[in-house]
Amino acid sequence: MGAALIGVVNGGAREAVLKDVGTRSAHQISTGTLVAGLAGYMCVLEQRWPIPDQRTALKIGSTWAVATIAFEVGFGRLVGPDPKSWSELLDAYDIRKGHLWPFVLLVELLGPTAIRSMRQRRSGNVAA
Repeated sequence: MGAALIGVVNGGAREAVLKDVGTRSAHQISTGTLVAGLAGYMCVLEQRWPIPDQRTALKIGSTWAVATIAFEVGFGRLVGPDPKSWSELLDAYDIRKGHLWPFVLLVELLGPTAIRSMRQRRSGNVAA
């Protein structure tokens, strides 16, 4: 739920603060702030509830990425005030057009593994 809250706050901030820079630029900037917010959140979670092994970290990351995609598709296609076509939804994943959303999914997918690995290195326990 924390990641979803970060996403909602980030989107609201984008709409409130970045409306004058253009839609694509606003989305690119907010992708950076979202990635930073998610990384910080992952660090806090890892400190509070250390991830025991790499397999668990990959499961957590996969779950977050799949849940995000399901939310984006479900809300964007079925629930939102302006339902999107499949091509509109897929367009948000086209890096060639300057869309950076796939990087958010990559951070969600690999972030728990990376954060766990950093903790392991700091503690001197890189074999676990």
